[in-house]
Amino acid sequence: MQPFIVIRNYTQDDELKCQELVRDYIMSFSNKSFFVYCFREITLQFIVITWAIFFIFLGVPLLFCALTVPACIFCLFTGTYFSFYSKAMELMRTKPSQSLVAECYEPFIFRCSPKEASYQIFIENCPYDEAYKRKFRRRIVAAISVKNHHAVYNAAWIYRFAIDPNYPCQTIMDPMIKLVVQNCIGGGYASLECTISEWQESERDFYDDFGFVTRQIYHKKIIGSSLAVMKTQLTFGLRTDEALHKQN
Repeated sequence: MQPFIVIRNYTQDDELKCQELVRDYIMSFSNKSFFVYCFREITLQFIVITWAIFFIFLGVPLLFCALTVPACIFCLFTGTYFSFYSKAMELMRTKPSQSLVAECYEPFIFRCSPKEASYQIFIENCPYDEAYKRKFRRRIVAAISVKNHHAVYNAAWIYRFAIDPNYPCQTIMDPMIKLVVQNCIGGGYASLECTISEWQESERDFYDDFGFVTRQIYHKKIIGSSLAVMKTQLTFGLRTDEALHKQN
């Protein structure tokens, strides 16, 4: 039995699974960002200042001051983890609007890696009946929500996107974004906007190939100006020949 994925409208019954998906997706970037932050200038500054406080003001021997390095690394890891966790909780509590989900159907005994498997993709109308679907294990592997952009006139904004990192990103995103574009054109929007961070490399490659262009690049501050995350706002024109081609 070949596995398949159905792209369909979100229902209220999907909310708990979507929240778990959003949480796992956001948290999947925490370890990578932690290792990157370890080599940022602020980490070295934090270690040096801690050494100075213990050695100069508390009189701790220099050899024992070296023991503060693991403590500083642990503080960095804790701060990074909880910053991502806070963002995940924020998105989980956000009420979805105009949402789509990708529901994957796989055999109960499925030894192939999801990224190596070949999936049939169906939009809304799945040709299989419920009796056949019960032979498969179901799981939601991607979700996306769109609403009015608060700063760009007549623009739609992708604001609650998540995809299971174990599944092929572009294979799933392509039909979902095409359906989003189709719905936004039907809704009369002039452009589709999204914001991605420097950790979302696969998503950035997909958006570039799809036809999104960079509107602006900025740094979102986490701890002052020393620790920040680079963000990119992308835009896709919905009143162009390319948009009409994507719709078809």
